[in-house]
Amino acid sequence: MAKVRASDVGFCVVDGNANVIADNLVHRIREAAAEMESQVNRLYRGRKAYDLEVGTKDDLEKAIEQLTYMARTLREVKNEQSRVVYLQAAE
Repeated sequence: MAKVRASDVGFCVVDGNANVIADNLVHRIREAAAEMESQVNRLYRGRKAYDLEVGTKDDLEKAIEQLTYMARTLREVKNEQSRVVYLQAAE
């Protein structure tokens, strides 16, 4: 079995690279969230006015799962930052 390198799966292997990726990601998430917030609120306000089709409900569930996964991953990244100091000191 071939050994998987971090760079092959998209991990940051250069310190400066991690900061650039994180800054870009935060900027993109904030922009997307601002654009989507009014639409989410509009859908929420009309939730009792109409019934969504089954396919639409399924798509919403998939989107929720994807956003939940990304949020959980970002929390793990944030939580691991407390360990980075110890790992860098060990090097």
